Amino acid sequence: MKPIKFICSLILLFSIQSISAQFGQGGMGQGRMGQGGMGGGMGMGGGMGNGMGGNPNMQNPQRSKPKEPAIEETVKKVTDRLNQQLKLDELQIIAISNIITENIKKQNAIIKKEEGGNEEKVNELKAISEKMDLDIMILLNKDQKAKYKLLAEDAKKQQEAYSRTNR
Repeated sequence: MKPIKFICSLILLFSIQSISAQFGQGGMGQGRMGQGGMGGGMGMGGGMGNGMGGNPNMQNPQRSKPKEPAIEETVKKVTDRLNQQLKLDELQIIAISNIITENIKKQNAIIKKEEGGNEEKVNELKAISEKMDLDIMILLNKDQKAKYKLLAEDAKKQQEAYSRTNR
């Protein structure tokens, strides 16, 4: 149970972290969020230019946002961790991988959409995470469910602690 909660927490953490990164950049992120939070990729600059004394509207590749890990990498890490903690069978691994992949895509879509406030997005992300937990729980046996619940509780505590430190 701990790995699933931990994984869910990580997914939620990354989602919230992405939201805060996109909305809390002091002027950056005011443009189109789906394009790196830089107003369509050019033009905002946060009022600091590009650091090269040239045209402030040109992107500086050295200051570009770090690449997010591929969905497949994230899913593999999560399922590997869950497998270690819950001793999943192959069918469970495949099904859980599919659930996590689908939910990450949904979360990314919510993060990138332009309408709606932060609170609304956070609530949507929480709902997706809760549904994912329920979908995963259906696939687990009794012992795995107990462990998963513990993992989810630990992940929630970690997320709350992270949220408090980043306010």
